[in-house]
Amino acid sequence: MGAPRARAGPDLVTSQRDQDGSAAAVLDFAVGQILRDDTALGALPAVLARLVSISGVRAALAFQPSAAQPATVLAMHPHGAVDPALLAKIGALTLTQRDPGATTGVQVTVESGGVTTRALLAYSAPVGGQCLCALALIGDVTSWDEDIRATAHAVAAMVATQIRHANNLAKLAERQALTRALIAGSPEAILAIDAHCRLVEFNPAAEALSGYRHDDVLGQEMSELLIPDRVRPWFNEHFRACLTAGNSGRFAGPVRVALLRADGSERTVELSTVQVTVGGEPVFCSFLRDITEIERSYAALAAQSERLNHLIAAAIPGIVITDEHGLITHVSQSFGPMFGVEDPAGLVGAPAAAMVQRITSVFADPEGFARRSAEVTSNRQPVSGEQMRTADGRTIENDYWPVLVDGRFRGDLWLAWDMSAHVALDDQRQQALEAELAARQLAEQARQQLEEQNQRLRKLDEARNQFLAIVSHELRTPLTSIVSFSELIRGEADGLTPEGVSFLDIIERNADRLHRLVGDLLMLDRLEAGALPLDLAPVSVAVLTAVAVSSASAAAAKQDVTIDVSAGPGPLVPGDQRRLMQVLDNLIANAVKFSNRNSHVHVSAAFAGGSWRVDVTDSGIGIPPDEAGQLFTRFVRASNARTAGLPGTGLGLSIVKVLTEMHGGHVEVDSTLGQGSTFSVYLPAPAEPGDVEGTGG
Repeated sequence: MGAPRARAGPDLVTSQRDQDGSAAAVLDFAVGQILRDDTALGALPAVLARLVSISGVRAALAFQPSAAQPATVLAMHPHGAVDPALLAKIGALTLTQRDPGATTGVQVTVESGGVTTRALLAYSAPVGGQCLCALALIGDVTSWDEDIRATAHAVAAMVATQIRHANNLAKLAERQALTRALIAGSPEAILAIDAHCRLVEFNPAAEALSGYRHDDVLGQEMSELLIPDRVRPWFNEHFRACLTAGNSGRFAGPVRVALLRADGSERTVELSTVQVTVGGEPVFCSFLRDITEIERSYAALAAQSERLNHLIAAAIPGIVITDEHGLITHVSQSFGPMFGVEDPAGLVGAPAAAMVQRITSVFADPEGFARRSAEVTSNRQPVSGEQMRTADGRTIENDYWPVLVDGRFRGDLWLAWDMSAHVALDDQRQQALEAELAARQLAEQARQQLEEQNQRLRKLDEARNQFLAIVSHELRTPLTSIVSFSELIRGEADGLTPEGVSFLDIIERNADRLHRLVGDLLMLDRLEAGALPLDLAPVSVAVLTAVAVSSASAAAAKQDVTIDVSAGPGPLVPGDQRRLMQVLDNLIANAVKFSNRNSHVHVSAAFAGGSWRVDVTDSGIGIPPDEAGQLFTRFVRASNARTAGLPGTGLGLSIVKVLTEMHGGHVEVDSTLGQGSTFSVYLPAPAEPGDVEGTGG
């Protein structure tokens, strides 16, 4: 470091400032350079150069002081004029000499390397306890005028302002990036709509839930796109009320809403909406959680609970069930007369201990009953057949079982039986035990009889299948003769009367129907016996559906039924193309047969979750709900199909089920009586690199 330049005094400072410009000019220059849109640090060296020029010092330094680490140099003029040792001294003085309320610089003396240097230190106002910029004018100046002090302080404040602005922009950008990442990565569907109910945000989870793509839905009206027709007026009414009232109204908390997917199916979602204001306009951010399966589970659980309640209410023994907190949840009606309780249902919700105290007087040893009840409950070990005498001479037999779910204690089950008739005397008790043993023997005999009956039924079923196979095989020969001779007779049609031709048509039509029935029976027999192996090869589901629809369109047109097809991209399926075509032919033929005239059948194929799903949807007569589960059984047909006089053997869907399961898949049906049915075939298709077909349709 060079020797410090001498300074004669204030007159020399004034003379120098007159040559290089005034402090006000430097301040104007700093304002124009530092407070621009770009960073302040780029212009800072030029500003420091002018400060050096007007103040007559040998160096100017801008830095950020820090107690935890060395000061950070923001700019220096001339370059390299301040060595690290001097910088460390100045940084340390900054932390000890700084006056947070000072509006002008502080003059300090710095001792470094045996050289004493004077400096003027100016600081920006602290932000969060931190000084963002300190300015040091270093030179042998004994006195600093107020203009220089004020200018240095102003420059430090301007640089700090720009640094704070840049920090705020960076934090804002980070928050915006974080918000976008949270929306994109959220497992819940998130969408936003404006005051006109138009979609302005649609995250990937919403795409997966709805089947629509982000770019295809933005700008569209949410209710028209995602809300089914039947609930759309309700949704629009509450949305308008929410918009008018300035609050969320009906949408203030989670509500159940039906969501219409791109494929026409519906899901039940839980909708939570938050209203925010963006640019002076309301925006409604909605969070959707698919609760379809939860709703189904709740319905199944409610049905099971209802069956349990009926079973308990009608049970012969007295039954008491408690939860893990010892509160009564179920009481049977028979419990009341057994223990002198007029309203057994009134015990629900009460502590089991209170119920025990209430019925102790019924027993000959009240204290013993209360003590034993507490002991059994505390041990949580099963107890069966324990007997106690009542004050009126009856004998009550008690069973206790702790209720465990996944190994966790969930409550108690108490069973009470009035055994008085069997235990009045010791010999009567022995008779009761013998009767119980006899009952067990009878149960075992009944079980054995049931097993024997099941074996007989299995043999009968096997015999029936063999009979059907034999009959089907034996029928093929005369049927072939009937068909052949019918064709020969038709070749001589010139000698037939119109009535004879009509009779011949009936013979051929019924022979063909019987021939198909025999063929279906034989195929089912061979399929179930494993005698009809699959000829596996890569199969394009998109092409398969297109060919099946094309083949069925002519027959459908005769019934004024139109068929369309759509198929998305996905991998090839390892399957037997002929058998898979048979599956689609049967389903499409059924859909056309059960559709009304001037109606529509839709066939769609989509790949998701490692399997293809092929849907065949009609708008026909539908299936009674209690009969849908039996449709894939041999010779079973829906009752409304029989009533309508629609032809059929009840074998087509059995063949569909067997062939689909042979391919490792399964078939489902979803139907609404009077509105139509959707049969869905699921085929596994593990994707291999380069083994993906294009879109069909």
